[in-house]
Amino acid sequence: MKNKCKKNSSVMTAMCCAIMLVCNVDAYAQKSSSVNPVKTSILPNVGWRDVKSDMEKPFDVNDPNWPQLDTNVRVNDLISVCPNSFCVVSNFGRKSNRGMMTFVLEVKLQKGSSLLFNADKNVRLTLDGATYKALPSSKMNLIPGKSLKGEVNIPIRKSLKGRRTATLLIQVGDDLHRFELAGSGGGRTQELALVPYNPTWMASEKKKNENLETQQRVEEVKKAVKKAEDVTKDIKDDLKEMLATAIALLRANNQLTENTKVDVNAEVMPEVRKDGAVEYNMKVRYDVQVVSDYVKKMNISQATEDWPAGKYRLKDSQAALQTAGIIKTTVESKLEEYIAPGTKVTVKIIGGTDAAPFRNAVAYDGSFGEIKDAECFVNGAYSYVSVNKEKGISSNEQLAYLRTLDIKDFMMAHVGPFRAADMRYEHFAEIAKEVGAQYRRVAVEITIHNAFQKKYPEIASYQENVYDRKSDVDINIPVAQVKSNAVAVIIGNTDYQVATGKQGTTKVGPVKYAVNDAKTMRDYLIKTLGVEENNILFKANADKKDFDDIFGVDGQEGKLAQMVAATGAKEVYFFYSGHGYPFMGQPYLLGVRSNPKSCKEQATSLQSIYKVLGALPVDKVNVITDACFSGQEITMEASATEFVRRPKPDKLAKFVILSAAKEDQYANWYKDKKHGLFSYVLFKAMQNKAQSDLNGDGTLTFDELYKYLSDEQATGVPYLVKELEGEQVHQNPVLQVSARAKDTFIKY
Repeated sequence: MKNKCKKNSSVMTAMCCAIMLVCNVDAYAQKSSSVNPVKTSILPNVGWRDVKSDMEKPFDVNDPNWPQLDTNVRVNDLISVCPNSFCVVSNFGRKSNRGMMTFVLEVKLQKGSSLLFNADKNVRLTLDGATYKALPSSKMNLIPGKSLKGEVNIPIRKSLKGRRTATLLIQVGDDLHRFELAGSGGGRTQELALVPYNPTWMASEKKKNENLETQQRVEEVKKAVKKAEDVTKDIKDDLKEMLATAIALLRANNQLTENTKVDVNAEVMPEVRKDGAVEYNMKVRYDVQVVSDYVKKMNISQATEDWPAGKYRLKDSQAALQTAGIIKTTVESKLEEYIAPGTKVTVKIIGGTDAAPFRNAVAYDGSFGEIKDAECFVNGAYSYVSVNKEKGISSNEQLAYLRTLDIKDFMMAHVGPFRAADMRYEHFAEIAKEVGAQYRRVAVEITIHNAFQKKYPEIASYQENVYDRKSDVDINIPVAQVKSNAVAVIIGNTDYQVATGKQGTTKVGPVKYAVNDAKTMRDYLIKTLGVEENNILFKANADKKDFDDIFGVDGQEGKLAQMVAATGAKEVYFFYSGHGYPFMGQPYLLGVRSNPKSCKEQATSLQSIYKVLGALPVDKVNVITDACFSGQEITMEASATEFVRRPKPDKLAKFVILSAAKEDQYANWYKDKKHGLFSYVLFKAMQNKAQSDLNGDGTLTFDELYKYLSDEQATGVPYLVKELEGEQVHQNPVLQVSARAKDTFIKY
């Protein structure tokens, strides 16, 4: 709270205290040492703010015309900032009967030693070549971090009229604050300040405070998440105990045998929402498996343990039926407090079948009506399933999907908390390549979104938008004058899901800023590399089907080959940011629903992509991947210990391949910039031609690009990762194929 002290009536007629009170002013904290804008203007450190709205008015110092802004200093505050101090002048007026210019002055010393301030020594006004001093005030001691505020009077009989201008100078130690004042027409005095404004100093301080607040919120979130994980672990232990009791009772009553294995797991899982914010969910998963065939035909309470051939109703599988009952009991007893009315809940139902072929169609009794193009993920790939009574069931995909439907109907009808929740059901069909009861699985995964928000509100206090792009490499992108005869594929995968597969399920964490990497790469391809926007295949959060559509599958031509043929392009760019994973010594790119344990079926081999790229009728192929293939930071359940071999593409002369890290290294993030670290440095090299174009010839070659990326002293990924993560962390980009290293990457 800023207050003026009472005036001393005995000296009021002769002078006014320029500085009348010492008080704390929290609005202006310590600023950075650099406060000047990039382009030095006449008044580089001056700005103004609207008193009524408290809004500051921005000024673009990068505009070569930079028209000065006129502000009425009678109704607005003027602000001046120098390296050691700042001051605010406000409430301008004139006392015509005394020939005085008056204003309120606030001064704050931000750093340095204490100093004395006296208005007649430190405040002056120049007008028409003459200098006017302020009336004296008591000598006041300016202390770093404290502010002084009071009224200043300057004896002056001249008015600011027409084109007359004056300069107000305020000396604070070594800092000289300067304000340009001008008159206005209309027959009366109207002081105006001409103030080009650059808010760098305030933005820097604001960012510093925001970063501190953000870090505090992040720490609070970490503590809250740890509490949520501890609670979830207790819930998991309770669920396992309840499950063991229920299974023992079923077996004692001859309703289930040792041949059926049922398990339950619970965990806290961060997930990226569509708006880019990260939410913390509770995921509970139930798995049922009949482990062998020996009781396939055993009659237990009028049903077999697993589903007989062609059957899909719950009543036909004792294992599935009893598991549904267990889910109802555990949800209503342990999870209900986390499912308030309106809570978003996602239920994934996975029905597995073996590879037993259909010799003839099996009758469909129409229990679920006619099914036409129902959404279903088949072996991790997005697909559609149709079933009707006329044609019956003729594929394992149909059979697996029908088995998930009956479980869904049971939950909708019998699980109490689900009736008031905001429910979403997803269906998955897992078709094994072998025959046997052990492949006829059932799994149900329940995700309670923002489950801990009520119990631990700190979790919701900081919701980072991972799709927010406002870093320095996202603006001021260089523009090329030459169009490129090229096409491009850009894929960024952020929103990874818990993945299912024949080897079970795997928790796959998000790659927070991968979509940002992809979008910014698209901007550089269009603006800096000259690729036509219509010649870019862009996909955010791609799954296996998207990879297949773009690159082709089973000998069928994909969208990329079709685009090359249609455009006659002679150069191809492929950029990928997301999870990579080593499988049997080979690198795979994971779709957002790919299970690392089932890479052969659900992920895309990098070698297969190289084969497609190498077969295209183009002269040049440029591959850039911001992904690691060490298996680190993907999952707690599918960690990789094998060494991945970098594939060698055919027709090596076509390729330049840039990778974010060595085989055994992790590809880090640059959290402040909201990009992958490698991607950020790549964009910086493309933007900062003064440093990346080593010979200054106006072209950036791949060799120069790689030297910038791998620099350990100032610019590169190895240098930056140590600055951000510490000396123990290493990340070294790799230029795998260098036959075209001297080729031009960018022509500025």
